[in-house]
This record gives sequence, C-alpha cells and structure tokens, in this order.
Amino acid sequence: MLNRLVFIMMLLLTSNSMFAHNNNVTSSTISTDSINVYHQSSNDLISRNLFIEFGGPSCGVGIGYDQRFKPNSVFGFRTGISFTNGTFDNGGLWGANDGYYNEVDFSGVTLPLEVNAIMGNRASKFELGVGATPCILERTERTYSGWHHAPYADKHGVKLNIMGTINIGYRLQRKSGFFLRVGFTFLLVDLKYSPMDGLLLMPNLSLGYTIR
Repeated sequence: MLNRLVFIMMLLLTSNSMFAHNNNVTSSTISTDSINVYHQSSNDLISRNLFIEFGGPSCGVGIGYDQRFKPNSVFGFRTGISFTNGTFDNGGLWGANDGYYNEVDFSGVTLPLEVNAIMGNRASKFELGVGATPCILERTERTYSGWHHAPYADKHGVKLNIMGTINIGYRLQRKSGFFLRVGFTFLLVDLKYSPMDGLLLMPNLSLGYTIR
C-alpha cells in the first residue's frame, strides 16, 4: 500500500513539472511571436511628413504633406498649399529685351504637386522630384517698349497659372521626429501660363515633423 502511494505521488510531481515546463515554453513562444509581430508591423508603417516650406515649388511660404507610396519605398509624393507674392520682369540689365519687356506683379495661392524619389541607406538622403504647381493669382502685367519708362499696355485680373518644377536637394528623413529638406528648385515657366518666364532657380527650405 505504501509503495502504491509513493508511486502515485511521484507521478503527480512529474506531471506538474512537465505542465509547468510546457507553460513556460508556450509563454516564451507567445512572447517571441508578439515581438516579431510588433517589429513586422512597425516596418510596415509609412512615414508621413508634415512641414512648413519656404520657396521651392511653393514660390512662397506654406504648409506641405509628403509620404512614400508604400513602406520602405524610394518613390513618394508631396502636396501642399502656399501663399506667394512678388514681382518679375524680363527686361535684363538694360531694361529691354528685343525692344520690349514685361513687368508682372502677382499674389495669390499656389498648390505644389510633386512625385519624388529619395535615395540613401541612412537618414541623410538625396532627393529628386518632378512636378507642377497650379496657381490662382491676381496679376498686373505691364509691357514696356525700348527705353520708354511708361508702359504702353497694362493688364490686370485674376488668372489660373501653372509652373513646371524640378526639385533637387538634401533630405533628413528619420522614421519619426524632426524632418528637413534643403536644396534648389528649377522653375519651368512661360508668361502666357505663369507669372514668370524662362528657366529660373529658386532656393528651397522645409522644416517639419515625421509621424508613422
């Protein structure tokens, strides 16, 4: 009888030990799986940038939004809204271009749109973007002839304009936190469709924050 009791107690102890071991293995597996799922879901998130922009495709001061098309993608897009105000003339050094030149005062709202690519393995990246900036501007356009200081033609009104843009520069792109863009934007413009004319170079600075 005593031998049977001892045998049963040994079986119970062995069973409890195996159950505890299995629980530990299961808990460890669940914990490891949870960590792996967390890291996988974290890597699957898309970085989104909110920023204030000076110059560049905005041609003024405004706010912008930028993100990748998919997680860890080189390619992405940006958009925004800005206010611009300025004066442009194509008279050159001597105040005349083939006997005529134009002077344009403009102010209004710009809507920069761009597809871009960022290249680099770390937070510091090279950026290249191509886009267009539609604008709703109030324009006053004066046309001068030769050395005459008084304009012989004067146009005023609100007009829909558009500018082509090529953006080149440096980008500080972290997974989250401070966001920076600095570089130059080439403006492809024509007075028939925009407040400026020719191929112009505009400095670009953006400061913001990255969220995921």
